[in-house]
Amino acid sequence: MNIQTSVQIIINADVEQVFDYSIDCQNLPMLFTGYQSIPAILSASTTDGLPLQEGSMRIVNNSDGSAIAEIITTLQRPTVQAYKLIRGFKPPFAWLVHSASSKWLYNDTHSGTHITWTFEFKIQHLLAYLFFLAVVKRPFQTAQRICLENLKRAVEERERCELSVSPDFSKK
Repeated sequence: MNIQTSVQIIINADVEQVFDYSIDCQNLPMLFTGYQSIPAILSASTTDGLPLQEGSMRIVNNSDGSAIAEIITTLQRPTVQAYKLIRGFKPPFAWLVHSASSKWLYNDTHSGTHITWTFEFKIQHLLAYLFFLAVVKRPFQTAQRICLENLKRAVEERERCELSVSPDFSKK
């Protein structure tokens, strides 16, 4: 049994800039701040200390004390990142979810970057499925939406700052 969540946003910035910012492990705690029972990310890093790439293992430490191991299954700059959460769930989440995977799709548009972020949860059994639908799905999707709003704010503010300090050589 699977449950899927999905959120979308448009960010007024270059797709490469949005992609790079969103995959930088140092930025994840600023982006995924959690919501209600959904824990925030406290830190994230690759196990080899190198920048993220396909096949990397990323460890995500959360505010509930969990340390989620993720395998990066797809990383194609600047169009897609996908990963699978393979271990580290803590109860009660561990009682509900067998595994989870996520995909971010980035599309260059005339107004910036359109992101679609989906999560798919493989649920342990029918009772867990019903509980997840009733209690977890909405807060998790809200946490995803907040994350994308944080990404939008961070990237757009960064771009505004860069534009404001760039010299204008067109004026004499």
